[in-house]
Amino acid sequence: MVGELPRPCRWTGRSGGGIPASANQTALLPALSAVRVFQRLVNTYLGAGASDRLSRYVYDGAYSLPQWQEISTFNYGYAPCDDAVAEGWPNEPHQIQLYAEVAKAVQAAARAPEPARLLELCCGRGGGLAYLDAALSPRATIGIDRSLAAIRHRRNGNAAIAHLQGHALQLPLPDASIDVAVNVEALADLPKLTFLAEICRVLAANGIFAVADTMPHGPEACHLGLIDLGRKSGLEVVSFRDITMNVCEACRIDDQRRSELVNRLPRYLRPIAREWVSLPGTTRFGQFERKERCYFIAVMVKNAARLQS
Repeated sequence: MVGELPRPCRWTGRSGGGIPASANQTALLPALSAVRVFQRLVNTYLGAGASDRLSRYVYDGAYSLPQWQEISTFNYGYAPCDDAVAEGWPNEPHQIQLYAEVAKAVQAAARAPEPARLLELCCGRGGGLAYLDAALSPRATIGIDRSLAAIRHRRNGNAAIAHLQGHALQLPLPDASIDVAVNVEALADLPKLTFLAEICRVLAANGIFAVADTMPHGPEACHLGLIDLGRKSGLEVVSFRDITMNVCEACRIDDQRRSELVNRLPRYLRPIAREWVSLPGTTRFGQFERKERCYFIAVMVKNAARLQS
């Protein structure tokens, strides 16, 4: 309603209800239901720890797939692409452009010392981290990912970038050791307060955390939800940019390449993989189009004064 403030996002990871399922959604339901049932069985009989280990094995397996060895980074992408990005990364221009937009957000915040100590959490194979290293010129660059397969198959071509195996909720770094931390598309899948508190721990005073991710609800509700999370974890949101339509356009433009990647997989994995890469016609793509789900880039700063009060 006009004049009514949006409710803060509850960050449940669920989309809104009451919307009739499309044909694509209906076709996907059996595969998704089977996955949910399997996860419940694992949690019930083997415990939550076993479920986490299973998730890690699946994650490792994705990075080990010979069908996807040329991929250096996984994300939804951004359009349009800068000319330099399109020329320098012709195989994954939209994925690297998303990192370019994150780098611009970091530079606009302009609170970190130069050259800074840069960290990417959940860096995967490191293609995006290589771009950040070139764009931001830090004095030290570290990528951390829980997947040993991702680290072994890293594709950033830069021996100066350190790659460590570790979990985003228990970073193998000392307190206040990082000036700029970046994460692309992991916040939505982790316990958010724990994740942000761990980032706050490793950030130096006035350090920057830049995040690109997607959450249910519109941009205003997501912005308010992120402010609330930051307030509880010692981080202050200093910028928030809704790029949902840019991501939607990247999914459209990149449809053929993504479809080819999906079709390299075994048939039983393809319905879920289509959702992962948000092909046009999938549930996730429809949520983006209808603005039921927001994709954003935000910058948060460690508020040392607030932490001491």
